[in-house]
Order: sequence, then C-alpha cells, then structure tokens
Amino acid sequence: MTADQKISVSKIFTFEAAHQLPNHKGKCARLHGHSYRFEVTVSGPIQQEGGSSEGMVIDFADLSNIVEREILQPWDHQFLNDLVPYVTTAENLAVDIFNKLKRSGIPIKRVCLWETAQASATVEE
Repeated sequence: MTADQKISVSKIFTFEAAHQLPNHKGKCARLHGHSYRFEVTVSGPIQQEGGSSEGMVIDFADLSNIVEREILQPWDHQFLNDLVPYVTTAENLAVDIFNKLKRSGIPIKRVCLWETAQASATVEE
C-alpha cells in the first residue's frame, strides 16, 4: 500500500426511537417508532506506526465508543422530536449523525441511515 492510498472501513449500529412529522400529509404525522440502522464509513490511510491501531484505519472499538457517546446514548429509546431542533426525517437525522461524528474528529466518509428495511438516506463527504 502506498502512502497516498486510502481505505474505507464500515460498521453498522442500531437504535430504537420514536418520532413524528407533524406537517406530513400521510401517516408519519402520527407518533410512531422505528428500529433504525445506520452504517458509518470511515476513510483514511492505514496507520503504520506501532501501537494498538497499527495496520488499521480506525480501531472498530474506538469507533463504537464514539458512536455510543455521540448517537446511541442520547437517541436510543427516545422521542427524537424532543431532542433535535429540526424535522426528524431520515435525511435530517443522517446529516446530524454525520456532523456529530465529524466533529468528534474521526475521518468520516459516509453515513447511511435506514428508517425501515426498505428506506434509507445517505450522506457522503
């Protein structure tokens, strides 16, 4: 592998939460819940110096700890409308997840959030 090559690694996370879209013309205007699933993709060079993360872009345990702190602890089993200042669409939630993880300092490349098994929103760098 050359120094300018980057590799991407991904991990999937899940949480349960309720929300509603008050201005929606369909059934999503009513309070309901989802089993959300999201995939976080991180991209960068493989770490070459010694240490615990040698040979990795990011240690999956470190990624899990950041996602747990930034997303899962505050959102799991919550009413999302009470937690965020925007309409809780899959698109807006995916952007929020992406931005929170970017601010945490990890080299985030992509977040794909599934609201249902058939419907998702993706944010990419």
